[in-house]
Amino acid sequence: MSGWLQVGADNYVLVTEGSLLNTGLIVGSERAMVLDTGSGPRQGREILNAVREKTDLPLVVVNTHAHYDHFFGDAVFAEAGVTEFWAHQNCAREIHQHGDVQRQHVGTLEPEMAAGEGDNVEIVVPNAVVKDQPVLVDLGALTATLFYLGRGHTDGDLLVGTSTTLYVGDLVEQGSHPSFEDSYPEEWADALRHLSALRHRYEFLIPGHGKPCTDEFVKTMANTMSTAVRQAQQSIRDSPNDATKAIPVLPYGPEQSRWFIKRLQENWGSSQNAS
Repeated sequence: MSGWLQVGADNYVLVTEGSLLNTGLIVGSERAMVLDTGSGPRQGREILNAVREKTDLPLVVVNTHAHYDHFFGDAVFAEAGVTEFWAHQNCAREIHQHGDVQRQHVGTLEPEMAAGEGDNVEIVVPNAVVKDQPVLVDLGALTATLFYLGRGHTDGDLLVGTSTTLYVGDLVEQGSHPSFEDSYPEEWADALRHLSALRHRYEFLIPGHGKPCTDEFVKTMANTMSTAVRQAQQSIRDSPNDATKAIPVLPYGPEQSRWFIKRLQENWGSSQNAS
């Protein structure tokens, strides 16, 4: 686990091992906010210990979305006295309905969490939800704004902004191809363009994984994804019985491209059924 990197006044980011998750920390005068808690009790305890090296204030937790490496450490924080867990309503619903299913993804990094046996392995469902309107969370002399830009990496990606810093979860991933398993690629590209339009308000943009990002990085990610959507659509029209023919033309790795095509087809099917 890295040390804390300061990204604006009273804003910090910590990189964990394994998935290289970026955990955020925003320190007010009365409370501190922790963004994403790791893959299970071991990482959760390491993150909590690191937080306590920076502050002994009461804590509030935010889960940026419903993927295991971002919320499986919540039970450690609950045991430590945290009672306020924020998420978008779709994220909270997904954790409630399918959180246990994700234990299979933890692997050897968190064997107790994978087995569901031991201390702090229960699933904590967020109890403070954000819907379509932004929510201001007062930390004392500092306010964090929690808001939603629509479906993208998942259907419940929550962003957190302060006067200097914007934490965007896995809407932006730096250093690797985006993960599309639960994504909405067309809408994700739109969310990234919206994010780029907001970029001038913040000095720092912190992705869910990887290094702080520039506006140019976000714009490139949006444009690449929009181009990939058009390429996949054309390939699927040309070869409707073998959508995998689109894989070589897409700007992602083979595995990501397969998920990209699968999610496009699933989303189109849902739209047609809804209409």
